[in-house]
Amino acid sequence: MPAPIVRLPYQFNGLSLSKVAADLAAHAVNGWPPEVNIDFGNLGFVRPAGIVFLSNLFAWMQAKGTKITLVNVGGNGDAVRFLDDSLFFEQHCGAKLRPDASPRSTTQPLMRIAHQNSHAWLEHNLVPWLVSRLSISPSSLYMFKNCVAELFNNIQDHTQLDIGTICAQHFPRESLVYISLSDMGLGIPGRVRTKLPQLSDAQAIIKATEAGFTTKTTPGNQGIGLAYLLNAVKVNGGTVSIYSLNAIVRFPPQGGPFIVPNVGFCPGTTIDIVLRTDTIERLPDDREDLEW
Repeated sequence: MPAPIVRLPYQFNGLSLSKVAADLAAHAVNGWPPEVNIDFGNLGFVRPAGIVFLSNLFAWMQAKGTKITLVNVGGNGDAVRFLDDSLFFEQHCGAKLRPDASPRSTTQPLMRIAHQNSHAWLEHNLVPWLVSRLSISPSSLYMFKNCVAELFNNIQDHTQLDIGTICAQHFPRESLVYISLSDMGLGIPGRVRTKLPQLSDAQAIIKATEAGFTTKTTPGNQGIGLAYLLNAVKVNGGTVSIYSLNAIVRFPPQGGPFIVPNVGFCPGTTIDIVLRTDTIERLPDDREDLEW
């Protein structure tokens, strides 16, 4: 039997990524196939959420012993070149497609980060990059930095691997920064249902964002991560989207959470943060970091 083909959509973003995983799962009804072809031929645009999701999808398949064959990557279209510059192929195939591929100034490339290394990555990679891109002080980002740190704490609750995959991109013309973090664990609904088994996937995601709610499996996890993050991003005027299992929930700057209907399947958890750069409060560089 020939290896099944999973075709990536033209726009690989939050709305389309769950359909790709659902397509893949449809080929595994009778067990995981020994090989899967991933077709990049139609891919025209990819957001950071698509990059981290695809990265974890590859890791998910490889963990199940499935060989991944890349199809139609030789043409080096814009989206494939961007993935190459984001170091996607280097991490998953062992080599870049182009010898001169390198991270762009507008991008923090794809990284798989263990929890014990997350503090150093925030301090030495993400924050200095944002400071340089936005011409602001590190103190202006203290709230957001502590939000992301708490999310890395939450990864220990949601995954058995203690590893998160992260990618960020600055869109200066749109005055937006996209930061996406993904893990391949039980998923937020799976963890929440250890305490509240009656909740649906979407209800469990919303419950996980309530201040003070925590499964308390990680020492030091105060149950503030998602609630604190949502509040900080809402003040900023940005948006948070959470993709996990059979649910996608968006948290816009105004109004309550929006449950996206008719989604596919999202293994693990992907959190997509969109920040407005024109509303970040410019602070003098004299604020001390909060503990996490």
